[in-house]
Amino acid sequence: MMRTKLSVFLLLGLLCSCSVNPVTGKQDFVMISENQEIQMGREYNAQILKQYPVYQDPRLQEYVQSIGESLALKSHRPNLVYRFTVLDSPDINAFALPGGYIYINRGLMSYLSTEEELAAVLGHEIGHVTARHSVRQYSQAQLMGILSTAIEINSGRTAGNIANLASGALLSGYGRDMELEADDLGAQYIYQDGYSPQGMYEVLSVLKDQEIYSKKIAEQRGQEPRSYHGVFASHPSNDLRLQEVLDNVGTSFQMGEKKDEDTYLEKIEGMVFGDSEQSGIRRGNDFYHGPLNLYMSSPDTWEIINTPNTLIFISPFGEAILEMTLEDLNFKETPESYMKRFASNTFEDKNIVVNGFEGFTSKAYRSGRTVRMAVLFKNDQVYQFIGYLKDEYSDIGQFDESFLKIINSFRKLQNDEFSLSKPLRLTSYKVKKGDTYKTLASKSSININAEDQLRLINGDYPNKSLDEGRIIKIVK
Repeated sequence: MMRTKLSVFLLLGLLCSCSVNPVTGKQDFVMISENQEIQMGREYNAQILKQYPVYQDPRLQEYVQSIGESLALKSHRPNLVYRFTVLDSPDINAFALPGGYIYINRGLMSYLSTEEELAAVLGHEIGHVTARHSVRQYSQAQLMGILSTAIEINSGRTAGNIANLASGALLSGYGRDMELEADDLGAQYIYQDGYSPQGMYEVLSVLKDQEIYSKKIAEQRGQEPRSYHGVFASHPSNDLRLQEVLDNVGTSFQMGEKKDEDTYLEKIEGMVFGDSEQSGIRRGNDFYHGPLNLYMSSPDTWEIINTPNTLIFISPFGEAILEMTLEDLNFKETPESYMKRFASNTFEDKNIVVNGFEGFTSKAYRSGRTVRMAVLFKNDQVYQFIGYLKDEYSDIGQFDESFLKIINSFRKLQNDEFSLSKPLRLTSYKVKKGDTYKTLASKSSININAEDQLRLINGDYPNKSLDEGRIIKIVK
């Protein structure tokens, strides 16, 4: 009985944890103060920068920061110190943390064509901060965790991990209402800063084109497509709520002083497109890593996915996966002893030498499935491989041959391959008479779906034509 009363009092106290929303002026249920929000953002920012490198171009960083700061002054929380960071990632993404930490990947910037579109992206993320979306999600997750804990206490069970539940909410996606609210706020901010609110529509169109393209490629590979904005089932031009948002901005707010002539293409001139040199370069079924002096390849039709910490090889329909990670060697030991320290229930153990590198390989049982494991020693580092099937309780079977083929492709770069480990870069190009995306694609350094990619980075997907004299982006 006492436990029940305590739980009720706890719940009543939580329901009283409200503050005024800076955007709406209404009471919001939040469980952290503004100071706690800022501290939370500071802590997560440190984690983000450990995982994702900052793009090393001070001029570009300064440009993005200046646009973001100007927009933030028009926002509902102009007193915050906002930090805008370009991350060295090819992923098409931007996101915000509590307290004014905002990030945009150079991958997304590659597909934007104007400063207005960049401002729309930053304005949208500022909107998430000003409306305290992540804080509200965090508070709701905390409440659900505490309610669950109260139930567990009253039933005599152990409390759950509230902190993990709540922190997971920070980096999860937002629902349709929050995304539309951020679109609305972003459109307000860019309009008051001298841009057209249609910039928001243009950005969403860029993301929708990416989604359509991703769906096309995923269907070819038998995989699940990616969703970039997550709120539009159709094209943004057909979404009535979005159009209402954009139409309302022009009638409810005063437009700021018009911006100078657009310089966006000049600002991103020479920016890396796709993989960076530090993460390694994918060229079709080949992978080149200059700093590590490493080459690997995948079987035909397999896909290589390059993440900050893992190189992933995936079969055509996504059923088989081989992951490679890199760790420092801290003990003087053999590949076999290294493997045995981390793996149990192994069988078919075998010492191997791959292109001069000593290693060890085994099969093992993990989580009800058979997996292929291997390690290769290179200087004072160890490359670890694990191959498995997506479906549980499945044997690697016929895919084991492909796993071993990939592992056995591991070698140093040849002298003439170091140039292939250099990244592709964006450059401006003035369209000449007779130019088409097909002819430009034939000369492009992009080696997969070059025509589609050129159309996407210029906002002409899937079938818009080129006009003579227009300045577009190409990849060299």
